[in-house]
Amino acid sequence: MTEVSPFTEVKASDNDQDLVAQAQNGNREALETLILRHQRWIYNIVLRMVYHPQDAEDATQEILIKLLTRLATFEGRSSFRTFQILIAFRFSAILHLPH
Repeated sequence: MTEVSPFTEVKASDNDQDLVAQAQNGNREALETLILRHQRWIYNIVLRMVYHPQDAEDATQEILIKLLTRLATFEGRSSFRTFQILIAFRFSAILHLPH
């Protein structure tokens, strides 16, 4: 994956709430759009936490799975970006726990 600033805004993110609502109602295209739109951003955030590209790729996949399984719990009280970053930080923190 190409590294991009994780703080760069994703184009058309204003309609994330609409896409989330559609995805929660079973629209697979909306779900795919959300994943493709935010995958690189999540990767870049995680890369800054784990420092190894392969670990960041693996963690990104795990985080995307968590996003998919928890999407139904997203209530829209925060931005979708906030929802993602909380999941990414929690998952990355678990990676740093002693085994």
